[in-house]
Amino acid sequence: MSDLLAPIGDLSRMTEKEKEDLLEVIIHTYGKQVTNFAYTYVKDWGIAEDVAQDVFIKVFQHLHQFRKDSSLKTWIYQITANHCKDLLRKKYFQSTFLTDLVGQIINGKAVIESSEHTFLQVNQEKEMAKQVLHLPVKYREIMILYYYEELSTEEIGTFLQISVSTVKTRLQRGRERLKRRLKGGDWLG
Repeated sequence: MSDLLAPIGDLSRMTEKEKEDLLEVIIHTYGKQVTNFAYTYVKDWGIAEDVAQDVFIKVFQHLHQFRKDSSLKTWIYQITANHCKDLLRKKYFQSTFLTDLVGQIINGKAVIESSEHTFLQVNQEKEMAKQVLHLPVKYREIMILYYYEELSTEEIGTFLQISVSTVKTRLQRGRERLKRRLKGGDWLG
């Protein structure tokens, strides 16, 4: 099932029923993966599920544009990444997401043991995750894929269609920007 479209001829000649049936198979095959991938960008399961729904609507609407020069999975992941990037660029999403994150910390959803060390460590991790969201998209996506999705630099390069050296450069620059933000105190308020 690496490429569901291999046995299918001209997508533009498919009936609506055939397209709907194909979409059902695509959703069954890639639905969980798309939701998980979206989560690495948005860090909220509800929003990730909404993103996945939007992505599959776009897949259905633009299936006739799929050129088969890459795998279907790569094409769907690219749509997902672009949709997530658009969402993260929106000021409303950023303020809502950060407000929710702070609310979770305040309401105790972050598991905090009684020791001061653990409390500080959890707060630092939350603040770091928040600061990653403030990085420019080209650094943020690399940091998310590398640290949260745990993809290798080679996998990231293949997925984003950039060279491994570009991935490494952006990863290093993202780390430097994050370090400057944290040392500069910008992350405290």
